[in-house]
Amino acid sequence: MTTNSTEMFMPSSRDGIRDMFFPQPFDYGFAIENCNATWGVEPRPYWVTVNFGGKQISSYSNIIFSNGEYDPWKGGGVMKNITDSLHAVYIEGGAHHLDFMWSTKKDPEAVLVAREEERNIIKGWIAQAQERRRKSESEAGRTGRDQVFTS
Repeated sequence: MTTNSTEMFMPSSRDGIRDMFFPQPFDYGFAIENCNATWGVEPRPYWVTVNFGGKQISSYSNIIFSNGEYDPWKGGGVMKNITDSLHAVYIEGGAHHLDFMWSTKKDPEAVLVAREEERNIIKGWIAQAQERRRKSESEAGRTGRDQVFTS
């Protein structure tokens, strides 16, 4: 898990009061020592933010951020649409990755709605890509750029 000690350094803690776990406050010094001892690496806590822009992602496209009500990662998640192609899907009563799991008869209505929304978003992206391709091929055909010339 060197990724957790380098690129995806994710400090976490628990207090044993607002969760079901024993208390374990986050200790940055211990985390650094543990990464060094276990993997021989020093954590880079800002690597992801520096390399991927943190939440400054408005120039990105075609991403769905799904968060469940009981998802422990939702605190750092994208909770509202950022652009027309960066979508946030909130699943009331949902847990982490519930919408990515196989469908069962016990799936709550909210996850069924979320999956349908995600499907429709992806279908829209595919349709847009197909339309861009048709236009590009049509334009190439008009200008003769798609012809193969041999000597």
